[in-house]
Order: sequence, then C-alpha cells, then structure tokens
Amino acid sequence: MLKKVLQRVGVGIVVGTFIGLMLSIHYSFNFAEGSYIPSTPAFIAHFPNELYALIASIGIWSAMGCVFSLSNLIYSETDWSILKMTSINFAVSYLSFLPLAILAGWTSWELGVLFDFTLTFSTIYIIIWLSSMLKAKKEIETLNRHLDHNK
Repeated sequence: MLKKVLQRVGVGIVVGTFIGLMLSIHYSFNFAEGSYIPSTPAFIAHFPNELYALIASIGIWSAMGCVFSLSNLIYSETDWSILKMTSINFAVSYLSFLPLAILAGWTSWELGVLFDFTLTFSTIYIIIWLSSMLKAKKEIETLNRHLDHNK
C-alpha cells in the first residue's frame, strides 16, 4: 500500500505541476500583457519577486495534484457502493482542494465567490465522474463480450 501511495504522490506532483503551469501560461497570455506571471497579482504581491511566487505556486500545484491523485485511492475500497465512494471522494477532494485554491489566490472566503467556485468545482467533478463511469462501463462490456466469446 505504501508503494501505491508513493506512486500516487509522484504522479500527483508531476500532473499537478504540469496543469498549474499550463494554467499560468494561459492566464499570462490573457491577463499579463505578454509577461509571465505564475498566479494572480494578489498572490504574487505576497512575495518579493515573481521567482518566489513561482516556487510557491509549484508547491501549491504539486499539493493540488497529490490531493486528486491520493483521493482516487478511495475507489480502491471495493466493498463500498459507488455512491459512498463518490460522496467520500467528492468531500475529501473539495475540502482538501479549497484551502489550496484560496492559498493560490484562485478563490476567496467571500460567499458569492465561494459559491461560484463550488459550482465550478462540482460541474467539473461531475463531468469527470461521468466520463470515468462511461469508460468503466465500456470496459466492462468489452470484458463481458470477451468472456462470452470464450465460452
């Protein structure tokens, strides 16, 4: 189990950092007028320069990746219902991601902003969950056809 957790942490760091970097490049193109900024101006203002802000951003992005990578271990608990696994995964993911998103300057504790963030998070979660369920259903159907063919 420790090996599986360490693998998930490694994947989470790499994927989280990559996604964070891509988002920062997108944000820079759209809002920084040709300059690179790793996060929001409010976040960057907490640091003496952009390099320190980038290092902090990488740490936050890595932690975000680990949150989602490790929270998926919940689905390896095979005697739970899909509803229970999904509910626990959603709660763990949301409650772990929210403080990191606030720390990164992506959202705040303001009620309206927090509501919008929660709505966006939930929508993305549902889309990913539905995609995963459809993929799993397709794989099960393929395996069943293969088993029926071998009878």
